Amino acid sequence: MKSDAIKTANGERELAVQLERFQLVVEGVKEYAIFMLDPDGKIVSWNGGAERIKGYSADEALGRHFSVFYTPEAIEEGHPEMELRMARAEGRFEEEGWRVRKDGARFWASVLITALVSDEGELRGFAKVTRDLTERRAELQERERLQLLAEAASRAKTEFLSRMSHELRTPLNAVLGFAQLLGLDALRPEQREAVDQIQRAGELLLALIEEILDISMIEGDRLTLSLEPIQVDELVRQCLQIIAPMAVEQGIRIVAPPHQDTGVFAVADQQRLKQALLNLLSNAVKYNSAHGTLWLTLTVDAGRTTISVGDSGRGIEPQSIERLFMPFERLGAEHGDVAGTGLGLSLSKRLVELMGGTLTVESELGKGSVFHISLERTDEPSYDGEPLPAGATSADVKATVLYIEDNLANLRLVERILAHAGDVEVISAMQGKLGLELARAHRPDLILLDLHLPDTTGEDVAIALKQADETRDIPIVVLTAAAHTSQRRRLLDLGVYAYLTKPFNVAEMLNLIQQAIGARTPPPP
Repeated sequence: MKSDAIKTANGERELAVQLERFQLVVEGVKEYAIFMLDPDGKIVSWNGGAERIKGYSADEALGRHFSVFYTPEAIEEGHPEMELRMARAEGRFEEEGWRVRKDGARFWASVLITALVSDEGELRGFAKVTRDLTERRAELQERERLQLLAEAASRAKTEFLSRMSHELRTPLNAVLGFAQLLGLDALRPEQREAVDQIQRAGELLLALIEEILDISMIEGDRLTLSLEPIQVDELVRQCLQIIAPMAVEQGIRIVAPPHQDTGVFAVADQQRLKQALLNLLSNAVKYNSAHGTLWLTLTVDAGRTTISVGDSGRGIEPQSIERLFMPFERLGAEHGDVAGTGLGLSLSKRLVELMGGTLTVESELGKGSVFHISLERTDEPSYDGEPLPAGATSADVKATVLYIEDNLANLRLVERILAHAGDVEVISAMQGKLGLELARAHRPDLILLDLHLPDTTGEDVAIALKQADETRDIPIVVLTAAAHTSQRRRLLDLGVYAYLTKPFNVAEMLNLIQQAIGARTPPPP
């Protein structure tokens, strides 16, 4: 018995020593307010962190109810008592909220209340730990505010660029359109050169508009792609045909495997992949050495289809590789011999990545560069629909065309274009509602429709035309400066015959107009 009593006394002394040491540790903590409450919520211990955060000394705090740290509205709602009930029922209670210092200042606190229960289940009190998170909350709120401002600025930039794209496309449509029409006439050599200069400058401006708009749409998460199985070897053949005249002009030799219909497929957006590949091929010509070589290979392995485009140019310095895909970075600008905006590679990389692929580069100074587009391989073919006729003709077409457009320059341009399409009568309307009335009255063979009209939207006009019995069979060709993929898909789903983006190619437009007029199904008698 005596030995048991000695053991008990020693155990109690050891426990007391441990508690004293623990109290010293707690007292030294300044970042957290750590204190104890009795079962009724009155303060029975107080550390240095509590004094620093709450503003009360130990003498001022001990014996007071812990609700003194709560806001008047929280006290009125019974929040302190609720916290103790929750801690008693669940063993702990945790939250973040406003608390009050001695001087009345509010601070944002992280609070943890733990119920202290004896082995017999009797509630002995509560341990409460509080941390001042006011500065962190303010930093988070500031970051959130700046993020919202950045997002709003990005949206505003995207909307501005979209509007500017339309505003720039409209006059550019007239410039390029009339230049193409002049090119159809018999011109003196110096006139032909002037027209060619106008057309080349207009096409460069159009390319810049397209690239800026695409990048802004990607940044605004508004660019939608149509991912499907496409035949990569056929797309490569088409791109090589497009780039060949440019290579011949620059004295660049193209080395590529002979075209074979091997049926190599990958998952991609056909138009966007073509855009990215043409950019790589164009760069391989522009940045090549004099009388250099451009080579292209197509490889398939491990579930991937890879298109590689190489050149024998000056190459890229290793420290410059990371700048290569940044917008508006033109690594060739220091040599002063390459035109461009520095957007092409940045846009191409983003487009390829949106298609689930990668765009990488290998380069060595003095030996050239190789760019690789790698995409997911698939064996399923895709169907691209019926091709347009090979060339525009001035067949003896007798037809009536209604053009709904509020821009006089575009009206004059289309009238001139249609003069090359045969015997075509053009009816024009500068307002959407008037266009609807003329369509019902004249039953034209074709309707050309702009989307930006002074009294309504072209999309609403198209819907009304397709809903009316007397006009639903009339083919509608949208001619617009709005190059939004989602809008294009919406209108095509609605049943419009075609969607052309300004500025358009005159020869392609003539082909399309003649095809649309010929495809019209006569209305029932």
